[in-house]
Amino acid sequence: MIPIQTRLVPDGVPNNPNRNMASVAYITIHNTGNYTPGAGAKMHADYQYNGSGRREASWHYTVDATEIWQSFDDRRMCWHAGDGNGPGNASSIGIEICVNDESGFAKACDNAARLAAMLLRKHNLPVEHVVQHNRWNGKDCPAELRSGRWGMTWRHFIEAVQMYAAPPIVTPAEDAPSPWATEAWAWACDDGITDGTRPQTAATREEVVTLLYRAFHK
Repeated sequence: MIPIQTRLVPDGVPNNPNRNMASVAYITIHNTGNYTPGAGAKMHADYQYNGSGRREASWHYTVDATEIWQSFDDRRMCWHAGDGNGPGNASSIGIEICVNDESGFAKACDNAARLAAMLLRKHNLPVEHVVQHNRWNGKDCPAELRSGRWGMTWRHFIEAVQMYAAPPIVTPAEDAPSPWATEAWAWACDDGITDGTRPQTAATREEVVTLLYRAFHK
């Protein structure tokens, strides 16, 4: 994932509720709806830092094709879900995906999916708790993902989050035995039953017979 840059909004401004969430329970996805040239992640971070035009409008992260900017600590309440003191604002992290042409919507969505997956792992949440802004107040947001007009749908987005949130598959190194076989492998090597190579490679039947022969004819 690309590095997260921070420009945290100070206390005492209208777009900062100045209180923490009791707990983080959801990740809420938005589209900025701002198609203005230059309206990328950094511009929106600056907008929030400067007070969001004295509006009660705030969110935690803004994402485009090349940058992720964080404006509030994860546990800081923000005004992004349109439900007042309801669970959207009071228990969810808001992620805004930029939609202006320069922000590269498909790549921005991929970066947002990686970010959402990281936050799920960080806060021990299931993928089902990545939700649309629409869930909280019925607004048509994230409009671009809901309509799929740029080829990226909500289903595609959630599938990407699931992929990035899945634990990596760890394959034991071929030159080392699995932990459960370490003792037996060491015994077989010490007794000359095997030459100690290829512990993770499947054996042919003639190799199995040879191993048995060596074990019983030491």
